[in-house]
Amino acid sequence: MPLPMPRSVLPAAVAVAIAMMLSSLATPAPAPAQQPPPASGAPGAPALPHASAPYTAKPPVIDGEWTPGEWDAAPPVSFPAPAPQGPLSGAPAPAPTPTEVRFLYDDAGLYVTFRCIDATPVFGAFKPGEPLHQEDVCELFLDEKGDHRQFTEIQFDPAGRLYLRNHVLTAEPRITPEGRLTPEFCDRELWRYSPPTPEAMRVASRLDRTTGVWIAELFLPAAFVQRRGGGGPMKPGTWRINLVRHDWSQPLATPGRALASCAMMYWAPVQPGHPHISPTRMGYMVLEAKPSAP
Repeated sequence: MPLPMPRSVLPAAVAVAIAMMLSSLATPAPAPAQQPPPASGAPGAPALPHASAPYTAKPPVIDGEWTPGEWDAAPPVSFPAPAPQGPLSGAPAPAPTPTEVRFLYDDAGLYVTFRCIDATPVFGAFKPGEPLHQEDVCELFLDEKGDHRQFTEIQFDPAGRLYLRNHVLTAEPRITPEGRLTPEFCDRELWRYSPPTPEAMRVASRLDRTTGVWIAELFLPAAFVQRRGGGGPMKPGTWRINLVRHDWSQPLATPGRALASCAMMYWAPVQPGHPHISPTRMGYMVLEAKPSAP
């Protein structure tokens, strides 16, 4: 599925230098709780959703299975219906291809799990290091500071393959009435690069082709998700996130494959196909305070 990309491609070394420079300006203090901004100039746009990540003293094992009790403390997050052909998606209706997400965290990092129903698995066409969104994929967009200036895109597929992309905005975002970055802004001020996968990061994925149940589990180390705030250990606070699910019914090689063969689901409402250029439309995730010792 072709998606808009900035015309300028930032060399990796320059991109890393920019990211490090911006990171050095951040203080390690936890970000204060944020209030939802206006709906990006879109009259009647859906409200931005909220999720929570409780602190856990017993982190889940990253093996692609929901062992009883592992995720019970994490409130479930459900997706709305697939995106209509309109300016924004996110109407609060149940998705016909159910997807549930849960979050936990401890001092070491963030734990994420997706549980999906995938009746028509479509994956395997891409090489390591290539984007995965033109096949079945789940994605997490994460903006630790919530200032729309740097955010990370994490894609993973039923085979457990991972793709990372950092997005750096070198100016305050300019947005369209639909809540996406303007083409002119993308040309001048949006830079992307793929960082190396941190050694401590973990992903496990299992697909049951009989039932269609696909479970993915991830561990994102504190040094990666809190790099703008000085790394670990993890701290309570409010982050901006979005969750994405692409459920394709036709393989990539299908002649004349139509975009309509993909059920595109977004937790926070965005213009269909544009979550990667909609940082102001991300929802909110609260990392809850660590429980007091008895």
